[in-house]
Amino acid sequence: MMPFWLPLGITALLVLAIYLIRPTAQALPVASTVLWRRLLAARKRRRDRLRWLLSLLLATTVAGFLSVGASRAPWLQPGGGDPIALTFDPSPTMQAGLPDGGPSRIELAAAEARRIVVEAESGSRFTVNADPTRLTSTEVLAVLSDPLEGLPNDPDTEPAIPTARRVHMFTDGIGPYAPIIDPGTETHTVSVLVPARNAGIVRFATRPPANRAAGPEALLEILATDPAGDLVPVELTVTDSEMIRIRRQLELEPGDRFTALIDLGSFAPGTVTARIQTPGDVFPLDDRAGLIDAGRAGTASTRFPVRRTGSRTEPWRVLVTARSPGSFDGSAVALALRADASVDVVAVRAATGADDPQPEDPLPAADIATYHRTAPAIPPAMPALYVDPPQAVSAGGLSPAAEAPLLQRRIDRTDASHPLLEGVSLLDLPVVVAARELDPQCSALASAGDRTVIAVCDPAPGEIPRSLTVAFDLDHSSLAQRPDLAALIQNAASWLTETPALTDDLTADSGLQDERTTRLNDSTLEPVHGDRLADLDKPNRRPWSWRSLALAGLLLASFEAITFFRGLTL
Repeated sequence: MMPFWLPLGITALLVLAIYLIRPTAQALPVASTVLWRRLLAARKRRRDRLRWLLSLLLATTVAGFLSVGASRAPWLQPGGGDPIALTFDPSPTMQAGLPDGGPSRIELAAAEARRIVVEAESGSRFTVNADPTRLTSTEVLAVLSDPLEGLPNDPDTEPAIPTARRVHMFTDGIGPYAPIIDPGTETHTVSVLVPARNAGIVRFATRPPANRAAGPEALLEILATDPAGDLVPVELTVTDSEMIRIRRQLELEPGDRFTALIDLGSFAPGTVTARIQTPGDVFPLDDRAGLIDAGRAGTASTRFPVRRTGSRTEPWRVLVTARSPGSFDGSAVALALRADASVDVVAVRAATGADDPQPEDPLPAADIATYHRTAPAIPPAMPALYVDPPQAVSAGGLSPAAEAPLLQRRIDRTDASHPLLEGVSLLDLPVVVAARELDPQCSALASAGDRTVIAVCDPAPGEIPRSLTVAFDLDHSSLAQRPDLAALIQNAASWLTETPALTDDLTADSGLQDERTTRLNDSTLEPVHGDRLADLDKPNRRPWSWRSLALAGLLLASFEAITFFRGLTL
């Protein structure tokens, strides 16, 4: 492609040559040169030179504009130049407003993108998110005028960004957004993080009762965050289909978790809704959560998952293997199993070593094998629950424990989407757990740093059955004194036997956001500078195009013609 400066240089040289050409002098005999000499003396030679220079400048400018516009240089053409990709994080926290009632983070991202567009080389092409359509500066500015439309809303997807010379990724660094970008591409992460106050409901779900005599209840958890570290005032209301049942004024420490167990026995049938209000809250999406069909006939009913045999329902049969029946009696898992109406402990037998004779009595039929502080050399042919397996042996997808001192840690990661944790809160729970390797076919349901606390194995159909391993000592954990253990055991019985943990009569949570969205200040990115916030309403200039240059050239040509006829230029 011909470089744009070549026709520009040739045109300028031609114009200069035309102005330097002097016509050939012609001899004309006259009677006297006195009059000619007087006329030349009366003229102002300096003024004529200025007129000549002005005329040359105007002619060169007109010719330059027209030649460059006609050549349609790559940096002036629509769709010319190397593409620049603009990608926006679709995580819910991008909808969070800025402090003092300002626009949202996604609107701030759009403003930053517009700055990049108007500061880019004229004629650059742009793509937005995963759309491969290449847009001109004017077209992409029109798209960015309303950035909330047309953007994906699933932050867990990994869109493939079209090939570009440079990629600008606009994010607040909260969500898991990680688009697929070609290796070696110049990538710039543009932070739109503006710390602000927020409070949100992170859990609102029904849970099974801790024992057979207890009534139905719901677990409610609220988190708050504030960049200043001040107490966050929160007004909590819980309503059913008839009236407000609970109203409380709370003051929460930033980062602390407020937990409440709500007795649903007196609630009216229908939806139960929890709402919170916080002064200065910038993220309203996590201020409401609901329980659907919370009760019938004046109370919330709870029906346990059970095994069906023909038209008759029976509890799940559990066979327990322990170091000894005496060591199992009185343990936390024994109390949880005996209080659970959905399971029936059919037998408790002592573990046998590899050289010990096998028991002569046949084993009773069972649906779940539970191992308490022991583990078999060969996995059983039925779903298995391992509780505090010995450190020297492997169990349920975990290898033998590494030789390392046992230290108390806190659970900092959980898979809240897994049905095993329905109605169970484990975050920040202190545990003493050994370091074990996790089988690649299994996954960590809960972790404390680099150590797996709870492991789940869900092999493909036809392989070994499912298994669940609780790798810490329940009897020396505060979980044994909380209703969460009963919920975990009941969920385990349902999941291990592939029975849904909740029936149609139980309530389901709705409207809950991922807990990461409530912690909308927890980011590794630097916050946006204050001058950027002050320039949000700064108007956008539009880049020059070849049409603009051609129009400017024609206007200057008209000006040259007017000045020539008026005798101002030559």
